[in-house]
Amino acid sequence: MNIGLIIKERRALLGISQQDLADYSGVGISTVKDLERGAGNPSLQTLHKILDVVGLEMVLQVKQTVK
Repeated sequence: MNIGLIIKERRALLGISQQDLADYSGVGISTVKDLERGAGNPSLQTLHKILDVVGLEMVLQVKQTVK
């Protein structure tokens, strides 16, 4: 499952529109629309703002490589 679909489902569960999400997070409506349909490439800062509004958390992990 991609992040755009997760955000879309969470937004629907919360009963907020794409415009509401854009307004609450301070990002453009086109950014929200692009992200939800898998066409967006937001910065980590933008993604963090959106996830914060829908109550999700971003966790980054670095893989260990064996030489």
